[in-house]
Amino acid sequence: MRAPAAYLYRVDLALPVRPMTLAKEAALDKAMAARTTCPRCRRRYHHVLPLRTLGSCLECHDGTPADPANYTAPPAHTLAA
Repeated sequence: MRAPAAYLYRVDLALPVRPMTLAKEAALDKAMAARTTCPRCRRRYHHVLPLRTLGSCLECHDGTPADPANYTAPPAHTLAA
């Protein structure tokens, strides 16, 4: 037998979500970049890295080879030659 649902808010009093601004989007992208970029090799992965426990990606930590499909290559420099 299923337990009855216990709603913790009233839908009729809910307000719409405020739209995302460019500043919020830039701040979120910067925060996600910090969580998904290895500080040693500067690769940006498609998943959050265990930076608190390992301090880097697995390849930098213990040599486990990374699948190139799991990361995006670091951007090449854009300085004039």
